[in-house]
Amino acid sequence: MKVIVDIVYDGQSPITADQVYERARATLPRISLGTVYRNLNRLVQAGLISESKVGTVQCFFPHPYSNTHLECRVCGHLFSVPYDLSVHQVSQETGLAIDGYELRLKGVCKGCASKCT
Repeated sequence: MKVIVDIVYDGQSPITADQVYERARATLPRISLGTVYRNLNRLVQAGLISESKVGTVQCFFPHPYSNTHLECRVCGHLFSVPYDLSVHQVSQETGLAIDGYELRLKGVCKGCASKCT
């Protein structure tokens, strides 16, 4: 499971289970895709990583400080955005029992913006 956590935390942007699987095979050639999915789900349940959907594709990213993303409307990639929202403070101010959040910004990534210029 450490290999999978390391792969998710080493990335600069959210990663799919298939991408985790391909990278994990470099270290663990006999690992199965099912094992990757099971471990990713366990890590989400344990609160060590988070997940989000991009269209129909499930992406995984480090937790808890990467719950804000930019979804590029040109290429469709999901990028982590450094933004810290105090869920505890919002809970206290609103009286709501909040246990997490996800904020998705939509726009154009740097790579696509430079192609349009």
